[in-house]
Amino acid sequence: MNLKMPFIILTAILISLPASLQADTHIYLKKGLNSIDLNGDGIPDTVFSATYDNNTSHPSETLSIFISQEKNWLIVPVPDDDGFTWTDLRLSASTLKISGTELHRYKGRVYLIRAAKYGGSGGEGDLTDKSRVRFSRFRLEQNNDDPGTSVFYWDPAGVYLTEQTFDEVNEAFQILDMEKFR
Repeated sequence: MNLKMPFIILTAILISLPASLQADTHIYLKKGLNSIDLNGDGIPDTVFSATYDNNTSHPSETLSIFISQEKNWLIVPVPDDDGFTWTDLRLSASTLKISGTELHRYKGRVYLIRAAKYGGSGGEGDLTDKSRVRFSRFRLEQNNDDPGTSVFYWDPAGVYLTEQTFDEVNEAFQILDMEKFR
């Protein structure tokens, strides 16, 4: 019997074991209205998942997030942007998704994770090639002290850059490790 085959099988199992042991933290959303307690107050909030069809072959997926508070619905803005809707990004005339977002529950808190293909520190990389992915994690916070600012906002809660390279961010989300954020 060829001794290489058992060695190859054992190696494959040992390499894939850490990924299979990680708990699935992803909060799966359906299209439309999703009722999820995002801020831990026991009251369901709303995540609305929709498609933005801009008459191209590859429309974008979007998320808008609303917090229920004292009979009011408060929209949560996107950090480092001037809008209120999270959207993914696909390369023009391509199916490659170069950025996207997902909600994850980890250690009792809900986080919004943004993944973006990393084009290098100067942005010189070709995003159509396999590349590393930069994950940014955001934690929902509340602010009642500063007039003129949103009551709820996404506070940066760490980033990490994958060692592996990927064609698109959905592949990278499959190996997301919440312990790696710094």
